[in-house]
Amino acid sequence: MSTYLLHQGQASARRLVKRVPGLIGIREVRGHVQSTDRLIRYVGGEEPDAGAWVINRRAAFETASQRKRMAERLKMTGVRLPKYARSARDGWQAPLTRHYRIPVFGLRALACFRTDQKTVWLSQRVREVVDSMSEIPLDFDEQAGKVCQLAVRATHALGLEMSLVSIGVTPRGMLVVLDVSPAPVMQGRILEVFAQAIHEWIEQRETAIDPARILLGTDLEFMLRGKKGKMVLASRFFPLKGVVGCDDRSFGGDRMKHPLAEVRPAPAATPERLCENVRQTLYEAAGRFPHEFPQWIAGCAPFERFPTGGHIHMSGVPFHGRLVHLLDVYVGLPLMLIEDPMSSVRRRPRYGFLGDVRHKPHGGFEYRTPGSFLVDPVIAMCAFALAHIVIHHQQELVCHPLYEDEMTRAFYKNDRDTLLPMARAIYSSLRRTTAYERFQDVIDPVFEMIERDEVWDENVDVRDAWGVREQAESRARTTAS
Repeated sequence: MSTYLLHQGQASARRLVKRVPGLIGIREVRGHVQSTDRLIRYVGGEEPDAGAWVINRRAAFETASQRKRMAERLKMTGVRLPKYARSARDGWQAPLTRHYRIPVFGLRALACFRTDQKTVWLSQRVREVVDSMSEIPLDFDEQAGKVCQLAVRATHALGLEMSLVSIGVTPRGMLVVLDVSPAPVMQGRILEVFAQAIHEWIEQRETAIDPARILLGTDLEFMLRGKKGKMVLASRFFPLKGVVGCDDRSFGGDRMKHPLAEVRPAPAATPERLCENVRQTLYEAAGRFPHEFPQWIAGCAPFERFPTGGHIHMSGVPFHGRLVHLLDVYVGLPLMLIEDPMSSVRRRPRYGFLGDVRHKPHGGFEYRTPGSFLVDPVIAMCAFALAHIVIHHQQELVCHPLYEDEMTRAFYKNDRDTLLPMARAIYSSLRRTTAYERFQDVIDPVFEMIERDEVWDENVDVRDAWGVREQAESRARTTAS
């Protein structure tokens, strides 16, 4: 199992190969890359993709190499671009208050470089970090953290895993992506961080996953609806903290008003235990609020302008780009196909975009692409089961081409007809895993819904869907008597 860097003799590529133990430089694939090997592309061209995994696949590399195609792709996936660039004698320029450049590898930001330069010229592609930029910690401040998240999002939106992302801050404080280079100039600090990341990636492959260390968790958002069908603030009933508490998004700029609540059960080693933890958490919360109204509703966007998500937490799992691809294919896509299409389109692409991942302070990460599958316990159990299969059967699963332009566009438009053949292929891949039989009772109903073009019910009270309100009312009557 070897790791290759495909290049055309560029000095940057030669420096990278020299710096990374175990990285082999090649100028052609034939005769070198075997089915179990991994390939990093530092060049586009006619050489085919090959091996078990390719970083910066040829199609993605070509898209990122052409500014117009890159901009179209980023816009399609909801990434903000400069709106007010103006023409000048020497090209195009964008007025900014600050400018960042972020090297990304394996869908992780490696470093953060910043300058307060007011104007950036866009006539040439950005491939390096200039001397006027200073390196700051990734978590230096809130803006730096958001910039790093946007850099990873833009990289993933283009189907890349290695890039240098240029991001500007407009006079109104908005973050805009100026450029994404799939072949950064490798020198100085940039060479150092990429070499370290690639070395760790090569070493990671040799480390076996310890199933005993893997934990699944979740937080599932929901909202409250009153008798007249209007939104009721969650902060009227729930605290910020706790196993059922308010999401930190505020209403109308008032930090005391929070429209969303979320269920935060204890993590578990198995999907079955996690699903039971969700049920128990709902039961305990419903005991405090057993009345019919306000109703607890979930899905993608129970109320306009208020999207809700179902986030799956994973720890003890080595993070890499292929894992995110598999989560998009085997978790994000099937669940999207049973979401309510109207609310699904309202939620995306601002929220729930492909590859929506956040790393957590405890060392794990959360996958945030699905809507809130709290709507139904069978669907919730299926979501946890699919994540479990992705984690434990990564090497067996096929990475279906969800990141091709047609498929990505269909995902964001909720185009079921285009995506149905891929959904069938995904189902076939799942059926070939040894874990399928264990979870068949929850996987089959979801894929049957996809075949019948059925969607989940966003009007159901989740307390009724999980059978906890009746139990809570019974407990209240028993206590009263």
